[in-house]
Amino acid sequence: MARRFKTRGVKANKAYSVDELADVTGVSVPAVRIWLREGLPRIDGSRPILVLGFQALEFLNARRAKSKRPLKPGEFLCFRCSAARTALGAMADYEPLTATSGRLKALCSVCEGTINLNVSVCNLPEIRSVLDVEFRGSR
Repeated sequence: MARRFKTRGVKANKAYSVDELADVTGVSVPAVRIWLREGLPRIDGSRPILVLGFQALEFLNARRAKSKRPLKPGEFLCFRCSAARTALGAMADYEPLTATSGRLKALCSVCEGTINLNVSVCNLPEIRSVLDVEFRGSR
């Protein structure tokens, strides 16, 4: 699994060397060099290699957006299958965690492992149109 990176420390109006960008994003220097090979724009072809902050932010945000896999209503992410799966028998249990959110628990339709999904109470009507949800516990 790819290591996560942080973008909060990257300033848009600053130029970064490879070492500085690695420190600010919390990754290794070889990871930044891989980003450069994959298209992270640099200031020019001379040494030291410098990257503008706003270009680094654009590249990293695009990279993060590309890796997102949004789930449809009634889908869960099964860690055993490493894929989006539906609940076995279209049934799930809802356990409230707070007054406004809770957790859906079900079985994977492929591997029959336990799958969980944290949901907001306001999203439950949409999910109940797809799944048979039974409420467990109270808060």
